[in-house]
Amino acid sequence: MVLRVLSGGAVQRGLETVAQAFEKETGHKIILAFATAPAIRRWVESGEASADVLLVPIQTLEDFAASGHAAAGSSAVIGSVKAGVVVRRDAPKPDISTAQALKDELIASESIVYTEGSSGIFVEKLLDHLGVAAEVKAKIIRFADAEGVMKHLAHSRADREIGFGQITAILMRSDEGVKLVGPLPKEIENITTYAAGISTRAEAPELAHRFVRFLITPAAKATFTSTGVD
Repeated sequence: MVLRVLSGGAVQRGLETVAQAFEKETGHKIILAFATAPAIRRWVESGEASADVLLVPIQTLEDFAASGHAAAGSSAVIGSVKAGVVVRRDAPKPDISTAQALKDELIASESIVYTEGSSGIFVEKLLDHLGVAAEVKAKIIRFADAEGVMKHLAHSRADREIGFGQITAILMRSDEGVKLVGPLPKEIENITTYAAGISTRAEAPELAHRFVRFLITPAAKATFTSTGVD
């Protein structure tokens, strides 16, 4: 039997490993698809999504349950992911020790890079909160997903360029020419909790339930933790 899983990209590395373990243990095939949370929301709410299991930020899953797109009581919390700052591998690390330090770095930067997904939506609010949204607007560069952000940074020649993304997504591409500066300062940190649930359009609901339970076994938890999902 085939199980289709639609997930946010922040948990990709851990989910791929856990899915392989599930396949080995059960003999069932897992097909994984990854997208930003806003894209998943659009697909699910429009009926375009083809998935048995949805792995998304917990608020999104709760909204799906309330609107009848996810089975009530089927969810399981996978873990939380922090937002962080990323730069090109050979670029100097900006000072992000405090909110004020990060603000100064953003003002001094040549460009600021982030996604159009949920992490990017947070960055927009952060720039507003720091009072620099208007000042840095002209140097903002956005991409559809984390992969676009990392590729841009890796090949950029800008001396002072700052990128934002989920720490798990940054670490997953750390061998592709980028490096993690660190998580956001405590006073402005962003933590997204992810949960898995069963789609009400699932073609294999029993297998979906089994997989969701598998995601919170001690072994699966250890795998997610090793990839930056707390």
